Amino acid sequence: MRIGMAKKKMIELNNVWKDHYIPIELKLKLLKCLIWPFMMYGCEAWSQKKDDDKRIEAAEMWFYRRILRVKWTDKRTNESVLKELKTERTLLNLINARKLKYVRHALPNHRTSLMKILCEGRLDGRRRKGRPPISLVTNLTTACGLSLHQIVQKSQDRAGWQQKVRSPIARAN
Repeated sequence: MRIGMAKKKMIELNNVWKDHYIPIELKLKLLKCLIWPFMMYGCEAWSQKKDDDKRIEAAEMWFYRRILRVKWTDKRTNESVLKELKTERTLLNLINARKLKYVRHALPNHRTSLMKILCEGRLDGRRRKGRPPISLVTNLTTACGLSLHQIVQKSQDRAGWQQKVRSPIARAN
């Protein structure tokens, strides 16, 4: 994960976050333009576990608390911070939407079969003992609520797939 890099950039911009003359709306826009790209770089290929999702949500709340200058010792709930900023948690939904957009981009490409091998292919050999690892396919199917076969079919329809990709973002905003 790239949470550490994003937090480092957030700390580097401390003067911006502490400035009382910059409105909070502008600080939120700066956060989404300057910090979130560090956080989401390469997220299309991440295979996330539930623990990783919790870390992403915690980092998002850390960013918001940093903007409001809320100390970690203050007894503030996440809901009160989100209410004061007049926003909702959207980072995880954006990451899932970027994954789904990448599927639309990579599946029809006949020159590179990497995505087809990743999504549809099977590797030779035996699986290790224990629980199967979380895969990108598992993340994609849980993000959009469709099976892999349905994802492949629906991604062929450009307009319908864009509507499907935008739906998690529309619920978040």
